[in-house]
Amino acid sequence: MGLGKYWLRFLIIIVVLIVFRQFVKTWTGILEDIPVNLQLKENDEENVDVVKAKDVQKVVVAVYYEALCPDSRGFVIRHVEPTYQKLPDNVIIQMIPYGKATTTELPNGYKFTCQHGPRECEANMIHACAIDIIKNPAVQLNFLTCMIEHNLWPVNITRTCAEKYHLDAEPILNCSRTNRGPELLAQYGKMTHALKPPITFIPTITLNGDSDDQSSILINLLKEVCKKFKVLPNGCKTLPVEQS
Repeated sequence: MGLGKYWLRFLIIIVVLIVFRQFVKTWTGILEDIPVNLQLKENDEENVDVVKAKDVQKVVVAVYYEALCPDSRGFVIRHVEPTYQKLPDNVIIQMIPYGKATTTELPNGYKFTCQHGPRECEANMIHACAIDIIKNPAVQLNFLTCMIEHNLWPVNITRTCAEKYHLDAEPILNCSRTNRGPELLAQYGKMTHALKPPITFIPTITLNGDSDDQSSILINLLKEVCKKFKVLPNGCKTLPVEQS
C-alpha cells in the first residue's frame, strides 16, 4: 500500500507539472503576440499616412505682381486668397513682387525703377522681405493680401497688417532697409525676366510653371487650378470644370 500511494502522488505531481507548463507556454505566447500586433497596427497606420501624404495633389501657383498695381491688388484679393482658402492642402502659392520694374546693379548695391514709382519699389521690397521672413504659407498670404489691399503707405501698412496677424513688423522693415531687401528684390527680378514668354501684363500667373491661358486664369483662377487635378479635391467639387 505504501508503494502504491507513492506512485499515485508521483503521477499527480507529473500531471500538475505538465498542466502548469502548458499554461505558462500558452500565456507567454499570448503576451508575445500582443506588442507585435500593436506594432503592426501602428506601422499600418503610419504607412497609410505616408501614402495619403504622397497622394495629395499639388498645383504651384506663381503670382508675378506689383505691390501698387491695381490689377495685382484685385487679383490677389478676389482670386489668389480665395483659391488658397478653398484648397489649402492642394496649392502652393509663390508670390513674386517685381512686375515691370528694372534693376541696375551698382558697385554698392542695386537701383530699382518701378512702374508706379519709388513708393512701389519700397513696397515691393517690403513684400520680398515678408515672404523671406514669414514661413507659414497661410499667414504669409494673409499678410501680403492685407498689405496689397491698403499699400499706399507701405511702412505704415506693414505695421498695421503685422499687428493684425500678431507678427513683429520690425524684422521685415529692417530687412527692407539693409542689403538683404535689395538682394531679395533683385532675385525676384531675375525670376521675372527669366519667364518665357516674357511678361507683357501684370499680374502674370503660372500654374506648375505653365503661363498658357492667361485670360482664363485671370478670370477664374480656381477653375483653372482645378483643371490640373486628376482627382478633384473637395474645394473643386462644386465647380463645373473639365479635368485635363
